[in-house]
Amino acid sequence: MRICRDYIAIGKKCIIADLHLGLLRIGDSGVLKKLYELSEKFETIIIAGDVKHFNKNFDLKKLNDIGCEVVIVKGNHDIYIQAEKFFIERDFAVFHGHILPEEVKNAKRWIVGHAHPSVYISDEVGGFKERAFLLGSVEIEGEKRDVVVLPAFNELCASTAVNLERPAGILFKKWDYSDWNVILEDGTILSLKSLI
Repeated sequence: MRICRDYIAIGKKCIIADLHLGLLRIGDSGVLKKLYELSEKFETIIIAGDVKHFNKNFDLKKLNDIGCEVVIVKGNHDIYIQAEKFFIERDFAVFHGHILPEEVKNAKRWIVGHAHPSVYISDEVGGFKERAFLLGSVEIEGEKRDVVVLPAFNELCASTAVNLERPAGILFKKWDYSDWNVILEDGTILSLKSLI
């Protein structure tokens, strides 16, 4: 598994989350352009939920033109989209993160979206938010599960500074994440404890 700018690569598959197409029409072309670029590198793109922003106007048939297989995992915004609740392959499970499907509990690694993680970094003029991956582990039924939380693929989405506030999602209601790490889009790894 490789963590890249705003996606995860596992072999010939790539995993992204939170496209929120239709959020702002001007942003859709940028998201689609990034999808086309990924389709040139990968055979399959797995979208871990929130393809559309609620029921906003976006024709999902445009995803058929991307040039590779697209697998959609249903997110909380994907009200009228036909999709699975999760995707499982080998030792990893992909689900959106607003719920914890019973079927994913035995997978060793969980890859989720929903939280739109970022970190707030202070500087001399105040600070700024930087989108980030969130990495850690949880214990369920006496066994450890590694967790990777993806940043929103759509750069126009709001994000949650995980060093200042609790992110949305079932994982953060059930488990403590204060000792997890964040990985910035440039690859910098930071301990969340050092940022709190």
